Amino acid sequence: MNHLYLGSSRNRAKSNLDLTSSSPPDTRVTQPSYKHPPITEAVIEISFAMPMDSSEVDKVSNKFRSHYPQNQKVQNVKVAVRLPAGQKETPKAKFNREAGHRRSSSDMTELLVLWRSAFVVSQLAPYPGWDAFFQRFVRDWKVWKRVMGFQPIGRLGVRYINRIDLPLSGHVVEHETFLNVYPKLPDILGPVGAYAVQAVLPIEDIGCRLTLNSAVVPAPILGHASFVIDQDIAKEVDLPQSDEAIYELLNEIRVRKNNVFEACISDRARELFQR
Repeated sequence: MNHLYLGSSRNRAKSNLDLTSSSPPDTRVTQPSYKHPPITEAVIEISFAMPMDSSEVDKVSNKFRSHYPQNQKVQNVKVAVRLPAGQKETPKAKFNREAGHRRSSSDMTELLVLWRSAFVVSQLAPYPGWDAFFQRFVRDWKVWKRVMGFQPIGRLGVRYINRIDLPLSGHVVEHETFLNVYPKLPDILGPVGAYAVQAVLPIEDIGCRLTLNSAVVPAPILGHASFVIDQDIAKEVDLPQSDEAIYELLNEIRVRKNNVFEACISDRARELFQR
């Protein structure tokens, strides 16, 4: 059996993220334009304070047929388990099923997911850049608003999933020379074959929270090891309700997600994205 071992500096943990500053936001986009960005999926999601009627969601879904000709009905199942205090009582599970629509473009790279409680715009690889992605969100949001009217927002989030494919040297990949986020483990545990780490940090100046995940994932390319940098930046309090305020916040989040990603990688990784 072949084994993959991660780099020798596993006892170091690196983090260059400083997101707690209350100073005025830096609105400059610091991420360079990569020839081959490692983004596998980009998502903008707006969740509503109250769910809407299923028939209304079915109605608005039909308005998107020209841009998203493929439609699949989907279900989101949530399970809540109540554990009784007494040992004689039986735990009770409550199931909540929510039906929705998953629409996609002809080439399956542009997605729109409509739930009773959420509006989701997604872009799969190849990523066309923020401007094109954001303009598609604006276009679809306007269609949604014309049909559904104003609905109070309960959460706004932007998620970017990046997969970084690193070349192997034998059975070893020196991931710490490409990435700045990985776990700190004692040497006595031996070589690391895989990992998954998560950090949750505030972004105080825009009132958001960053959930950052990094992990080893199966590599789709021979002779490589693949790592995911998955960031979700969300706002759940004092939410913008007007379109202009929503757009402004999304563009602020764009700056933060670029800065976070750049802090998580090294120049060697940047070289990979330009090849």
